[in-house]
Amino acid sequence: MICDHLKLQAVVILWGFTAVLGALIMLPAPEIVVFRTGIASVILAFMLRHHLAVPWLDSLKFTATGFVIGAHWVTFFLAVKVANVSICMVGVATLSLWTAVLEPILVRGRRFRLIDLFFGAIVIIGVALIYRSEVEFSSGFMIAIFSAFLAAIFSVINSFHIKKAGPYLITFYEMMGACFFAAVSLFFLPGELDLVPSLQDWFYLILLGGLCTVVAFSEYVNLLKRFSVFTINFANNLEPVYGILLAALILKDYQNLGSGFYSGAAVIIAAISLYPLVRRALIPSSLGSSD
Repeated sequence: MICDHLKLQAVVILWGFTAVLGALIMLPAPEIVVFRTGIASVILAFMLRHHLAVPWLDSLKFTATGFVIGAHWVTFFLAVKVANVSICMVGVATLSLWTAVLEPILVRGRRFRLIDLFFGAIVIIGVALIYRSEVEFSSGFMIAIFSAFLAAIFSVINSFHIKKAGPYLITFYEMMGACFFAAVSLFFLPGELDLVPSLQDWFYLILLGGLCTVVAFSEYVNLLKRFSVFTINFANNLEPVYGILLAALILKDYQNLGSGFYSGAAVIIAAISLYPLVRRALIPSSLGSSD
């Protein structure tokens, strides 16, 4: 179990690093996702070779989930480009609250609780602080929050998928779906197409597609066998912390942000981090046996 928790933390660190890679890659957001998922699909197809067959209905479900993942990643990298890594990561920090709202809707038998409303209100206060103080980044911030909403949807859905196939097989079909979605979005989003990465971009894209996608995403799907969505998203609370720290070290993001950002970020991260602890104390049975 300790090994699984270490794997989960490694996955979260890699996910925090993806935003930094998105800022370093000079391509627009949809092109980044096309290359990321395309590279991941090729690697996974080579790894699986003759073991790609699944029932057609399952393949359709996995691929459709990939559409949601593709939309999440396009909006995620778009938020990085429109604002910066730190703003994006704080928006993504709302993932746990979105999950708390969506799980009762998507999972049969799961009830909505007043504690979710309470912590949701605290997060809204943090969002308001950032939105008012960082007006120039407000559009990127809202895009990041929507991206977190999409991430919550596919997190819950993947908890059902893992019962039907192996993690790498699920990831393969989801990456194919995400690649298709991103490719189609190229024709609807503003801006000129840019499908010729520089040599430096190729290096970052291979890191993004191989390490941060094939390894990290497949391991995340695999860990859903042993952890609940709630536990996974509890660990994900550290993603914005890792992302902001990496952005500060590599990109010097802190030079472009005011005190309002840090006040709002502190409120959001504190609320998101305290939420599972309070919920564990008040409703221990809600965590499930996998916790």
